[in-house]
Amino acid sequence: MSKLNTYRRFQAKAPYSGLFIVTVPALACCLLVSVFLILSSVTFLTQERRREYGMMRLNGASRRRILIIGLLEFSIPLALSNLIGCLVGSLLTVPVGRFYARSAEFSDRGMVFTPRIRPFIAVVTFIMMMVACLLGVWMAMRKVGGASPLQLMTETNDRTKRIGWVRSSAALVFLVLTLVVGFAPLPSMTQDLRIMFEVILVITTVYLAAPVLVVLTVSVIGLIPAKAAGGPGLLALQRARKESAGSTAIALPAMMVLTVVISLVAALQAGSIGGAVLSLYPLKADVMATSLDPGAENRDPSELISGMPEVRDFVTYQTQQWAMEGSQGQAATVVWESADQLRGQNSSGIQFSLVKGNLADLGPGRVAVNQDSSYSIGDTVCLLDRHDRRHEARIVALVQSPKGIPQLSASNNYPQFLTVDDDLPRLGEDPHTIIPISAANQTDAHRIVTLLKGGLQGDFAVQTRQEYIDDFIQRGLSGQTALTVMIVGGTVLALIFMMQSIAILAWERKRQNQRLNKIGVVWSSITWSGVMETLTDVAGGAVMSLLAIVIVEGCIALSFVQAGMSVALTPVPVGRFLLVTVVLLLVAVFTSWLCSLQSRKAEEG
Repeated sequence: MSKLNTYRRFQAKAPYSGLFIVTVPALACCLLVSVFLILSSVTFLTQERRREYGMMRLNGASRRRILIIGLLEFSIPLALSNLIGCLVGSLLTVPVGRFYARSAEFSDRGMVFTPRIRPFIAVVTFIMMMVACLLGVWMAMRKVGGASPLQLMTETNDRTKRIGWVRSSAALVFLVLTLVVGFAPLPSMTQDLRIMFEVILVITTVYLAAPVLVVLTVSVIGLIPAKAAGGPGLLALQRARKESAGSTAIALPAMMVLTVVISLVAALQAGSIGGAVLSLYPLKADVMATSLDPGAENRDPSELISGMPEVRDFVTYQTQQWAMEGSQGQAATVVWESADQLRGQNSSGIQFSLVKGNLADLGPGRVAVNQDSSYSIGDTVCLLDRHDRRHEARIVALVQSPKGIPQLSASNNYPQFLTVDDDLPRLGEDPHTIIPISAANQTDAHRIVTLLKGGLQGDFAVQTRQEYIDDFIQRGLSGQTALTVMIVGGTVLALIFMMQSIAILAWERKRQNQRLNKIGVVWSSITWSGVMETLTDVAGGAVMSLLAIVIVEGCIALSFVQAGMSVALTPVPVGRFLLVTVVLLLVAVFTSWLCSLQSRKAEEG
């Protein structure tokens, strides 16, 4: 870093700030999903020990002592699993970090980002996950601790997973909040914040209503194997309906990962598409020509363009990035425009428009600044070139950038200075040439593109207005490589919990299967029944997640409409949803078949 100039030091830190957008929602969802999945698994396990806890209560153990025993008992495997997870996560830091760094915005400028394992992050993660997991254990143990010894000793295992009035009330409250945040007019809430908040509310609502939703979805989906497979299908439907706690334990991981991953993918894509569309659609140019490499700045295609009768107007802008003295991490865009073009102001909408001051005052040491900045006429700014040499300039005018050109966009935190010809030396970084072109007739746009592509010989990207907008949106979506990491990580997490739940349920069904075999049911039918039951549970989780995703998609579509965009722009990640669903179904089938096979071998042995 010490060998870089000021601007490059700023930019070397920029990709890390982008991680905040991905890290915070991912961390919140990971903690939320961990609590829900741990709660589901531990609740299922604690129901098998009701009589054991009842014996402890009869022998004088208090509710508090049983709660402490449960926390200590489950804390050991949880601590081991969290420790292994932190170690594996630390080892994966390097390959995952390199995968992410390949899409870093400035990776093509000689900068190498080397991921490092930081023990502090592993320790903090371990503590947070232990707190989240133990919170899930505590919530699961409350029900056991609240029952009397007689209830614990006489009641059978609560496998019906009935929903209590507290959970029902909470589900209704969160449902109302979900509908309000998703579809009520909330002008004070930004689009990104609204969508992210909606995702969290949907996840919580579906989890709270899971006992009811699982019974409904499994009862409906289970009719398919019951009709198609006869006896094994009927057995699968009966088991799924009767022991809904086991069905919930299997369906919940599938539901959670599909809801979280697909909803976040849609939310992040919506943010990228929405921001691009809102900034690009005001574009007035019919054709855009942008340089492909820094060397193209030495080539001026103005003479070629001006000789085309199809062209009504065009402007050649050359931009560079400069650091600003006295600002922490702030850079500025300097835009050069020829004096002749600046004097030839017109109403085509592709030029800078004067807001205040006089553009005739531009000259050596005098610049104009975008009106959205915090600077005023008369202020003096100090710019640093690539050699960290200071260049002072006084602001003499306020201007408005041409709309719809992201390379010429500016904000309060990222000022843009307009200068003429060589009033400032061209010693900045990242030079680009941008040429918006207005056609004499809109039907001439494609001919202009064809002529320029032949004349510029690949030095410039020449596109029509719609091609330029589509390409910008696609580049924004293709750069979201963190989505791939999120999908893979979320799917693996769901598979682990789902396989665990299937194995536990298969072990609990061992004696039932033995009794069925003794009365004449062949092992192939028992195995086939277990596979269909597992498929029914996972499919039920997918259906529940689909309902949640539809709500999120509706929220995104509504936010697009309210922003003046078309509903057709709403991202619908159908491919990702189907891919993750198929993977979950295949792994569920394999796990169920393997557990049934092991049970059969143990019985025959």
